[in-house]
Amino acid sequence: MLAPLPHPPRFHVAALALALLCTVGLIQSPGAAPRAETASFSRHNLSDADFRRWVRSNQQAIRSLHRARHLRPGDESAPMGQPGSDDASDDYDVLHYTIDIDIDTGRFAKAIDGSVEILLKSLVDGLSTVELDLHRTMAVSRIEDGQGAPLLHRHPLHRLHVELSSALAFDDTTRLVIHYGGSPANNLRGFDIWRLRTPPVVYTICEPNGAHRWWPCKDRPDDKAPVKMNITMDAPFVVAANGLLESVDDHDDGTRTHRWSTEYPLAPYLVAIAATDFVLIEDEVQLDSGVTLPLHYYTWPEDEAAARIDVAGIPDMMKAFGRAWFPYPFATEKYGHMETPLLSGAMEHTTMTSYGQLLYQGDRSYDPVAAHELAHHWWGDLVTCATWDDIWLNEGFATYGEAIYYESEDGYDGYLRYMDALREPLFLGSVHDPTWLFSNTVYQKGAWVLHMLRGIVGRETTQSILAEWGRRYAHQSAVTAQFTALASEVAGEDLSWFFDPWLYHPGRPHYEYGTRVTELPGSSSWVRFQLDQVQGGFTPYRMPITARLSRNDGSSEDVVLDVHESRQELSFQVAGDVIAIEMDPDGFVLGSFQEVPWTVRPHRAIAPH
Repeated sequence: MLAPLPHPPRFHVAALALALLCTVGLIQSPGAAPRAETASFSRHNLSDADFRRWVRSNQQAIRSLHRARHLRPGDESAPMGQPGSDDASDDYDVLHYTIDIDIDTGRFAKAIDGSVEILLKSLVDGLSTVELDLHRTMAVSRIEDGQGAPLLHRHPLHRLHVELSSALAFDDTTRLVIHYGGSPANNLRGFDIWRLRTPPVVYTICEPNGAHRWWPCKDRPDDKAPVKMNITMDAPFVVAANGLLESVDDHDDGTRTHRWSTEYPLAPYLVAIAATDFVLIEDEVQLDSGVTLPLHYYTWPEDEAAARIDVAGIPDMMKAFGRAWFPYPFATEKYGHMETPLLSGAMEHTTMTSYGQLLYQGDRSYDPVAAHELAHHWWGDLVTCATWDDIWLNEGFATYGEAIYYESEDGYDGYLRYMDALREPLFLGSVHDPTWLFSNTVYQKGAWVLHMLRGIVGRETTQSILAEWGRRYAHQSAVTAQFTALASEVAGEDLSWFFDPWLYHPGRPHYEYGTRVTELPGSSSWVRFQLDQVQGGFTPYRMPITARLSRNDGSSEDVVLDVHESRQELSFQVAGDVIAIEMDPDGFVLGSFQEVPWTVRPHRAIAPH
C-alpha cells in the first residue's frame, strides 16, 4: 500500500452525494470561515511511487467532470454532427450569436427567458429551412427574421426547424431572432443552479454537446462563431463569462445586466457562464510577445485565500506554453477561472475556465489540472476537434501540455518523469473513435502519442509540428487525418507507419528480448538482440527502440533498433567492452519489455539505423 501524499486532495469522486459532502464538512455552509491555508505542496519531496500517485490523482480530477457519463461518441440527445454527414445543419455556417437572457434563481425556480440572435451564411443554393439544436424542455414563443417578420417553425424533440421567408443563395446571410424560455434540463451537462450555499451558484457545463440544453444553437464542435452575452439577474449576482466584460448595467427593478463579448469564434460547448457572489482576484502576465494579459479569477469569498495561492503558477504556465508552442492565442481578451460546484472537475471554457471548488486547496497540489485547462486554450479552444471521434486532439494534447509545463520547471528529467507517471497497464479501445469519450485512452495514451512522436522526430521538430498545427487551423476545427498529414509534411517523412497503429488500433506492444555480447579483439563487442512482439491484437508495431549499451570504462552508447516484425534478430559491432544493456532508457515507447533467455534461431545480421 502506498503512503498517502503529504497533503492529499480532499476528494476525487465527483459523483459523491452532495448531502454526504455536507455531512463530512467538505462543503462550507453560508458564513463559514475561509478554508485554512496549508503548507505548500512540493512534488520534489515525493518518492517515485507517490509522484506517480499524485499525477494519477490529478488525472482523475481532470476527468472527474466527464467520467461519470461514460459517453460513447453518439450518446447525446442532439445529433453529434460530423462534417460531410449529410446532416441538414451542414447547409449553413453560423457567423455570430447574441444571447440575451434573464435568469430566475428563485427558491423553487430555474428559469431562462429571453432571445438568441443568430447571424448565419448559406453554404448551398436555395437554403429554405434552417435546422438548429434546442432541447425539448425549452419552449419557443416566436422566431423573427432580421426585419422583425415572423417565421414559421416547428420543434420536434431536440431539433428546431425554421422556415425562411425566402430561400438563400450560396453565401447569402440572414438573421434569426429566437424568443424562448423554460427550465433547462440538466444531466451533468447544460445549465444548473447549485443551492448548497447562499447565494446559489448558477453555472453551465456543456461538453460534449449540452449547449442546446439552455440556448438554441448549431451544437457541433465544427461550427465556431463569436458570441455576445447579455445576462440579467438579481443584483447580488456577479456573472462571469467568456471574453471581455463590456459593461454592468443596473436596473430600477433590482436586477443588473452583465454584458460579455468575445471576438474569437467559439464552439458552442465552450460558451459558458457562472454567477454567484464572486470576488475578483486580479493579476496579469507579461507575455514574450510584449502583450500584458489580464488574469481574472472569479472566486467564492470563502475560498479567496486558497485560490490566491493556487493560481500563482498560471503566469509561468502561460510562458512555458508560449515558448514551447506560440503565445497565448486569446491575447486581446483575458484568461481566468470561474469557481463552480464541479468538486474536483474543471472545464476549459474559452478565456474563462470553470474550476471546481475542491481544486482550491491553498497548496498548489492541483497545478496539473490548472496546466491542463490552460493548455486547452491552444489545443481544444484555438484548434478544436471537428468531431467527437477526434477528441484526443483536445484532451491528449492538453495532457501532453502538463508534461511540457513540468519540463519548463524541472528540465528534461522532470518531463520524462511526468510522462512515465502517465503510463497505465491497460488502455481500452483506440485513441481515435474511442470506446468512451473521456477515458484514459483518450487523455493519457493520446498524450503518449505526442511523446513517442517526439522520440522519433525530436523535440524541435515536434514543436514545429504543433506550431504549424496551431497556425494553420487557428480558430477552426480539424480532424485526426489532417494532423497526421501535417506532421508528416513538417517532419519531411511519411509517418503513417507510426500513427496508424497507435491511433486507430487498440492495445500496445509487448516485447520479449534476449541479448548476447561477444568480446572481439581490439576492444570491441559484437552485440546480438532477439526481439519478439508477443502482444495480442494488432501486431506487429514498427517502432524505433533505443538500446543503451554501457561499457566497462563507465561510458555508454545509444543505438536505435528498427523493430518492425513479430520476430527479429539484430546484430552489430560496437567499440569497447559492453557489460550492460538497457532497453528504451528514456521511456519513449508505450510498450513493455521483458528480458527472456536467448533461444537458438537462424541468424541474420541487421544493422541498426
